[in-house]
Amino acid sequence: MNERHLRKIRNQFILVSTLSFFGVMLLMGGLIYALSETALRNEVRQIMSVIVENDGEIPDADVDVQYEVGADAPSLPGETALTEREISEHMEWSLQRMFGRGNLLEESPDYLRSTSYFAVLFDSSDEVEKITASHIWALDGNRVARYAQFAKNQRSSFGNIGCYYYGVYEREGGGDMVIYVDRTGQVSTNSRILFAVLTILGVGTLLAFFLMRLFSVRIVRSEMKNAEKQKQFITNASHELKTPLAVIRANTEMQELTAGQTEWTASTMRQVARMSGLVENLVKIARAEEKDSVELRSIDVSKIVEETADSFVPVAEGEGKQLRRETDAPLPFMTDESMLRQLLTLLLDNAVKYCDDGGTVACTAKRNGKALELTASNTFAAGKDVDYSRFFDRFYRADSSHNTDKGGYGIGLSIAESIVESLKGDIRVFWKDGVISFQVVLREKW
Repeated sequence: MNERHLRKIRNQFILVSTLSFFGVMLLMGGLIYALSETALRNEVRQIMSVIVENDGEIPDADVDVQYEVGADAPSLPGETALTEREISEHMEWSLQRMFGRGNLLEESPDYLRSTSYFAVLFDSSDEVEKITASHIWALDGNRVARYAQFAKNQRSSFGNIGCYYYGVYEREGGGDMVIYVDRTGQVSTNSRILFAVLTILGVGTLLAFFLMRLFSVRIVRSEMKNAEKQKQFITNASHELKTPLAVIRANTEMQELTAGQTEWTASTMRQVARMSGLVENLVKIARAEEKDSVELRSIDVSKIVEETADSFVPVAEGEGKQLRRETDAPLPFMTDESMLRQLLTLLLDNAVKYCDDGGTVACTAKRNGKALELTASNTFAAGKDVDYSRFFDRFYRADSSHNTDKGGYGIGLSIAESIVESLKGDIRVFWKDGVISFQVVLREKW
């Protein structure tokens, strides 16, 4: 895993973590606001039910209550503590109030009598029979009547206009009753809750994002160092292997000059050539991972495809295979020419090597909107049950046909994948009707 992959994983970790935090915070904040709004609506419905039962009025309290001073007279505040039962009742009532539950008339009649509301009673002929507006001062009679008519025209029998919640109820003797309850205080509280939730959500998400970036650097720092050490090891090992390989080649050539070529010297030279090619490919891998900068310029892709394919025609024909190419000419595209040439070379080299005897190799290039599609395919009859998900793993060989006699190292496709990633594209492999295809999609967005 190189540094580019680690940076990609780090960015994905930051994105997923931040979105997860945002989702959890949004859910929690939404539940808090929803519970508060639900409690408010339940409370309004209870108040309206009391008004409906009393034909548009909230019953007045008996204000002439007097207590005689005696042995059983109530104590003055502070003289005795509340009983456990009274404390329990108050706690239960408080919990019910949190969700708008409980009987407000019985538990807090003073709270009900302080409620601002108005009621409009309609008779069976839909004429205004009575208006109760003694508990509200912000509206006059005409506006009260318009508000009542508005509520009757709505599809839902319960709703709100700003801070005013309305309900439309049928009267027992015929006609309707429209009730408006002023909940300015509770609506303002809910608005403050919503503002606080959104503020905490925004600030918390930004804070989480920066903390994730900070700590993710420490998390991947050791892996970045290991990736750098791996890259250095590949580079150093490649250079160190060149010297003994050169010595072995020279000694073997000298032996062939003095004693003649034998089966053993020929085998040694083949393995030296193979090891030299492997070392060169390891160096290519290291360079491909080191190259972060891409030199962009507009090029004619069709010309590059033709030139690269022409260089493989003699190889393919020498093995009894056909090579054809299909391109849209001209095919201008903004990309790195040297990296594109190397990519095409790797894909065509792989296609020619592993094409069935007497088969066909094809290379196509075309536009698909703003994207460039490159496809290198070859006949591969035995590809039905092959695990294509591992084709881009280093040193992986799909089956027995991918052997050392083909001259491959199992590295070319890995290098091709690195090049495609550098070009910010996608590469995939698929098999259909006896043909295996490697498709590259490059997007002109930089």
